[in-house]
Amino acid sequence: MSDEIDYGQWYPDVPPVMDTKQLAELLSTNEQIVRAYARDGVIPAHRKPGGRKFTFLRHEVFQWLLENRYQPE
Repeated sequence: MSDEIDYGQWYPDVPPVMDTKQLAELLSTNEQIVRAYARDGVIPAHRKPGGRKFTFLRHEVFQWLLENRYQPE
């Protein structure tokens, strides 16, 4: 059995590739925060060479969320 999660099955409403606006809606935050996180390398993001717009891959974002979730002490 694979440890890979089929995000398409469990989260069909979340597109596999998101833009800044879509990710901001998913995270319940604003686009400026998402862009700042992407620019600072906090959240995994991609840009085409010479491009200005970020794209975010669903599986990378969900993995990032799992790795960085808050755990009270």
